[in-house]
Amino acid sequence: MAEIIGALVKALGKDQKKVFAGTISVADGDVVDTGLKKLDVVLINPTVASRSFSVSKNTPADGQFTVGLTDLTGAAITSAEDVEVFAIGDPK
Repeated sequence: MAEIIGALVKALGKDQKKVFAGTISVADGDVVDTGLKKLDVVLINPTVASRSFSVSKNTPADGQFTVGLTDLTGAAITSAEDVEVFAIGDPK
């Protein structure tokens, strides 16, 4: 399960940045709410080797992102699979 795990040691910018990290279960097109106010960076890593992924931030002002998850042929993965996620952003 992913969660906000704490603040970065050195604050960046006006607000002290928080880190959201862990493993989540998602399918192609799922929206993930990190609990943060604004995302600066999002990285995901599928736990299945034959997967391709993309991440799109929904809006600059919210802590949500949409996952694109496909197999090597480009077909969408419609059943949930575990991915590792790491995000940095502003706290709410």
